[in-house]
Amino acid sequence: MGEIYLYYQTSNNSLIFYRDNIIKEKINDRNYTALTKNELIEAFVSHIDELEKTVSMSILSNVEAGFRIDYVIRKKKRLKDPVSRKFRELFKVKAEKVSLEKEILTIWKEEHTEFKGIISDFIGALKYRHWLAHGRYWTPKLGRIYDFATIYTIAEKIYANLPLKMGITRRCIGPLFRCAP
Repeated sequence: MGEIYLYYQTSNNSLIFYRDNIIKEKINDRNYTALTKNELIEAFVSHIDELEKTVSMSILSNVEAGFRIDYVIRKKKRLKDPVSRKFRELFKVKAEKVSLEKEILTIWKEEHTEFKGIISDFIGALKYRHWLAHGRYWTPKLGRIYDFATIYTIAEKIYANLPLKMGITRRCIGPLFRCAP
């Protein structure tokens, strides 16, 4: 996750730097020469919005991978906690073709009610991801606004609170948060 955060921060700063240098006429880019200053600013607001959507997809994919890795590790290590036991039973029926939302996250919510809110927030964010991934051709009914900051915060809460088994994978969110093995 640290790499995703750094990519977002670097890309966002680069877009702002590029825009500002076009405005100051230090850079001449034919794609923007016919635009007024306000049109140029609007274009870069759109670019940053697209960056946020792209990075949000990466974050959500990373968290999904975390849950799926946890599912497999708990099954393979034959851990004795309630989540692991239910995952082993589920694996007998579904193997690795398990539904994240309907099965993995449901088990987490049932066995760890203290994380129900965090997991529900993630499920809501998955609806945003579905909208992004499937072409954005409809107006989504999400119940809240999702952007980079919202998605990042949801991921941060999941990795900081849920006892996911990540194996050798390290999870790290941004420069202000410690990495956990």
